[in-house]
Amino acid sequence: MGEVHRLPDPEVTEREASDWFARMNADDVTADDRARFDAWLAAHPCNVKAYAELEATWKELVRTGPLVRAVYFGQVMNAASARSARAPRWLAGALAATVAAIVLSVSWSFYKQQADTRFQTAIGEQVAVMLPDGSSLNLNTNSQVDVEYSQRSRVIHLERGEAYFNVAHDAHRPFWVHAGNRWVRAVGTAFNVYVRPAGVQVTVSEGTVNVVDATGGKSPPSDAAYAKSAAAVTAGEQADAQGNADVIRALNAAELNRSLAWRNKSLYFHDEPLGNVVNELMRYTRLQIEVVDDSLRQLPVGGTFQTSPEGAEALLKMLEDGFGAQVRRHGADHVYIEAPAE
Repeated sequence: MGEVHRLPDPEVTEREASDWFARMNADDVTADDRARFDAWLAAHPCNVKAYAELEATWKELVRTGPLVRAVYFGQVMNAASARSARAPRWLAGALAATVAAIVLSVSWSFYKQQADTRFQTAIGEQVAVMLPDGSSLNLNTNSQVDVEYSQRSRVIHLERGEAYFNVAHDAHRPFWVHAGNRWVRAVGTAFNVYVRPAGVQVTVSEGTVNVVDATGGKSPPSDAAYAKSAAAVTAGEQADAQGNADVIRALNAAELNRSLAWRNKSLYFHDEPLGNVVNELMRYTRLQIEVVDDSLRQLPVGGTFQTSPEGAEALLKMLEDGFGAQVRRHGADHVYIEAPAE
């Protein structure tokens, strides 16, 4: 009787492929690792096939962009929060490999940690994130959020920048956003939170949120503190945190659209002081723009600009061509705007 050749167990092969994928994409991979990896590939054609399929899946994941990677994040989070239903070991390995590769390979950073998951964007970058409960968030330029999901709570820490949240209804798990010195609580609604130098700004497009002082720290306030100090902000309203107080005002439809226009990669201004327009557009470019003349900073400006470095350049061209302003460049990343020459 001839020698019997047995195919490797597919589950074992897939688990080993995911382990090798994580190892070979790590930043501390060694020559010995590469030699053992080559030996593993040479051991059987099934190993080559399994690794190639995993690598092709990853490349497709990168190609299709942040939204698909964010959906995959939802799968990871669901797996983490449902530990009672243990996943097959090879699946856990594949998830770990994907997360490790994401950390190493994508321009916006995605970290899977024990306590939370972090999303952050670079200057001029935006990303959409699908959360495991059906909620979603859009992260604006130069922003960072830490996501903490468990069976009992949904907590987002907006560490900097701006994010728009569309919250799936779950009465048993309130949705909390911590930003600056405020907590924002929602059950099922849509709202925007912007951490500005002057304080936190909350804009509600659907439903109602409650804004609470966050002096208690990084944990959501107790029921007693929440009931005592919560300020309700409803659809079409905007709250500006000023010290311990919240100034709430109603927005008309045009104002609401302008406040949320960044989600469509545009900024709309109507008779806005030039200084404010410059400050807003600088969020989307590494260019440092200074309006030298104080009176020029009050010049009313209107128009639509892209949320990108091109938007800032369009403003500079408009000021030169339309207002006769002098635009003086110093090096590659500094611009000074001066009043027209007399």
